[in-house]
Amino acid sequence: MDDFQVWVFGDHRNFYQDRLTLQVLAQARRLADKQKGLAGVVLLGHEVDDIAKEYIAHGAHRVLTINHPLLANYQIDLFTSTICDLIHEHGPDIFLLGGSDFGRELAPRVSKRLKVGLCADCIELELDPKTGKLAASSPAFGGSMVARIAWSESRPWMATISPGIFKEQGHNESLRGEIVRIEKNIDEAQIRVKTVSSCQEPKQARLLEDADVVVVGGRGMKDVNGFYCVRDLAMMLGGEVGATRPAIDEHWISHDNLIGQTGKSIKPRLLITCGTSGSIQYTAGIKEAKTIVAVNRDPHAAIFQIADLGIVADANSFMPMLITEIKKHQFQQIAELYRTGSEQAGIEGDLTFGRRIKKLRNDRKLTTELLASQTGQTQEFIHRVEEDVITPPVSFLLQLARAFDIDPSNFLSEHEKLKIGKKRHEGFVKRTQDYSYRTLTPGAADKHLRAFMVSVDPKERHKMVEYRHPGEEFIYVMSGELEITIGSKVYRLKPGETIHFNSETKHKLRNLCEEKCELIVVLYTP
Repeated sequence: MDDFQVWVFGDHRNFYQDRLTLQVLAQARRLADKQKGLAGVVLLGHEVDDIAKEYIAHGAHRVLTINHPLLANYQIDLFTSTICDLIHEHGPDIFLLGGSDFGRELAPRVSKRLKVGLCADCIELELDPKTGKLAASSPAFGGSMVARIAWSESRPWMATISPGIFKEQGHNESLRGEIVRIEKNIDEAQIRVKTVSSCQEPKQARLLEDADVVVVGGRGMKDVNGFYCVRDLAMMLGGEVGATRPAIDEHWISHDNLIGQTGKSIKPRLLITCGTSGSIQYTAGIKEAKTIVAVNRDPHAAIFQIADLGIVADANSFMPMLITEIKKHQFQQIAELYRTGSEQAGIEGDLTFGRRIKKLRNDRKLTTELLASQTGQTQEFIHRVEEDVITPPVSFLLQLARAFDIDPSNFLSEHEKLKIGKKRHEGFVKRTQDYSYRTLTPGAADKHLRAFMVSVDPKERHKMVEYRHPGEEFIYVMSGELEITIGSKVYRLKPGETIHFNSETKHKLRNLCEEKCELIVVLYTP
């Protein structure tokens, strides 16, 4: 059958890194050889002769090129009409496209216009030896089954091929093929959607395959907002983010993060997989993980068969609670290190307050400059804290909590039994010396930390003669002379002097002088 033709769409974007078209071409060549036909590539672009030669070196018998400046960028409407015209003119038997974002967008449009069948995300293609018809295998029902697909007589038989299914044919300069240059008039009026600008998405600095901790999200995360919990949890644990095919197809994350048979194989120390059913395509990429924790609301989900720990719960409800608990634990550890001022044994060896802050910053992929900005400090201050050169005031812990979006009551409340004691008092004293307490004013919205200007008339008491509330109180005398009774003890404070005490202790204020007494009062309530 010398006239039997298998065509491949030549998606040459980022040609030397993206091997999908070459994988599809290898399968096209195999199908064509069985029928003693030709494997061809449709190549649309501008100045693409070098790419055409590469396709021939990878097994193409023929490359049909249309060279035009308007084809330099991928335009879905223009490419659809141009390819349909070529198919009408040359009549290929099979037309294959890679299952990239553009391939999935282009294939159904071409199929609709040609009124032919299309099978998506094929993992196997074969020609029936008796009928000569194409048959394909494709995942179905969320990957739990593989469906066998056949076409009608209408040609071309069209299919998209999932990445990583077929192995590309090696580059061979000795292979010979034909480059057919087709002249076609292309009017700019044909282009209804125009590209304004484009840029290459930066690759992640750290390889997913090398990560010790990976958090994977699947269809069960429901939407991009749900998938954000996957990112947040990975950040909390200093890990990387992975995804199953449905999450990739919904564009919740890039294809570089795909885990499974058609993506990457990983072997982390800890894998947390959320909202994933456990299809064969996915589990093929995680079988070398040392510990697998699975979260799925279906108690019969296949993922539980390989999990070391299974949690039957709706991932969208469970994940936020887990993240809150992890944040709480992390800051309890920080507060304990701050309180004791001593090294503690951890999973990474001896752990200090500064090293723990540095790890938290690195896990969140923050620079010292950004953390300094978020906490109202300098880069030099952050560096000295992380190197354990200085012990920061307690106000820094509150600033840090705000920067990391963590409730500071996790480490300052009585409920958590984390009493910083003397160091906390020292922290407040330092705060009056450098006025860093003023940077805490925005925290008033959270009702945990509030600042007041209090004026007491000459020889008068504070209007609330006796009052108590949970938390702490800090007083700075700006003018006048203040008498404060805390419990049974009486203190006299002059301008510039301060006092810090437990607000639950009964206390009174009185102005001792003939002029108005002005105070700055800062209250912390858990």
